[in-house]
Amino acid sequence: MNLVESLGAGARDMASNKARAVITMVGIVLGVASVVTVLALMKGGEEQSLEFFEELGGLRELRITNTHTDRVFMTAAERASERLTYRDAVAIWDGAPSVLTVDPEITRWLDVSYLDKNYTMKVLGTNRHYPFADNMPVAEGRFITDADCDNYANVVMLGPTYKEDLFGDEDAIGKTITLDDVPFTVVGIMQKKEFYFQGQGGGTDRNVLEWFNRSLYIPITTMIKRYTVSDELGGLEISARSVELVPALTEETRTILMRRHGVEDFNISAKTERIEEQAEQSRFFNIIFWAVAFVSLFVGGVVIANIMLASITERIREIGVRKAIGASARDILIQFLVEAIVVTAAGGAVGLVLGLGMTAAVDNLLGMPTSLSAGILIIAFLTAVGVGLIFGLFPALRAARLDPVEALRYE
Repeated sequence: MNLVESLGAGARDMASNKARAVITMVGIVLGVASVVTVLALMKGGEEQSLEFFEELGGLRELRITNTHTDRVFMTAAERASERLTYRDAVAIWDGAPSVLTVDPEITRWLDVSYLDKNYTMKVLGTNRHYPFADNMPVAEGRFITDADCDNYANVVMLGPTYKEDLFGDEDAIGKTITLDDVPFTVVGIMQKKEFYFQGQGGGTDRNVLEWFNRSLYIPITTMIKRYTVSDELGGLEISARSVELVPALTEETRTILMRRHGVEDFNISAKTERIEEQAEQSRFFNIIFWAVAFVSLFVGGVVIANIMLASITERIREIGVRKAIGASARDILIQFLVEAIVVTAAGGAVGLVLGLGMTAAVDNLLGMPTSLSAGILIIAFLTAVGVGLIFGLFPALRAARLDPVEALRYE
């Protein structure tokens, strides 16, 4: 019996024993559906995290922050350190070969007025690198330039939400607003920034990046000159020329800051590290999901083995006759293995359909992020076939080893 004939025999056996075939396939169907759903959830979560970090500047970005020393006794270097400053940002830009952008930030809440409208708004002092560092395109006008910083210019960019608050539908470019009674000319409006996490408390309607839209942006030198005097930074974001250069930029930055500060009173964190932390946190849930899928497939495999053993018992005389007329042990082994694979492949196909439905339900009803690909479906289907191969091997070997004389005498 060749492979085609074995496939036909497997199909005929399923057709003649429909109830047995359905019972055999149930575990495989549920297992494959679980595998599809688990892989879709894992891939959806990974893609959502990567998409979020791309909105915040991508994986090339490093965030540098001040560290706080709570010890009573500090060294002279710790006491003398000025913490992160605008001068540090300039030093990194001038001295780090791997750097692409340097985005120093100083934030203040100021009284903002336009005509009869008065608000207290968040004002961010920064430079021309900000739109590239934080992936913030300009919708109208222009952003801050090097010339604005060099000349301490009184120019301001508006976040879209603050633009609506101050101007409504009125054109804002070229208009003058006051920041703590100091006049500033509006030179541009930022594009609205949006991101909605799925699966967070069951809601997807909160824009987690709205704080970008609720900001005004002015040259950092103007911020220092008019509002802070000190050039101490609230934070510093830099990005490497490529993801591969992130480790090199980390070391270059640490060397520059250590040379300037004399003490490591700063912290450098990469987006890749945050992704790894999130992956570690979600690993526990992934293990649970995989355990559910594995148990379903294992149960399905045990059912396949038991039912095949029962089927072999019913067909001992048939096996004896086939061996008596020349079938080899290898022919018998292949026949029963193929029959097991036919059953699991059919269950796998049904499981794929059920998995697609479960994935859609998780996405639409529960609001969890999912992502399906051809690779996921192929992996799930091959897993089902593998279960049939593994759990069908023992019954097939038992059938292949039957003595033809004893098999023909079996009643």
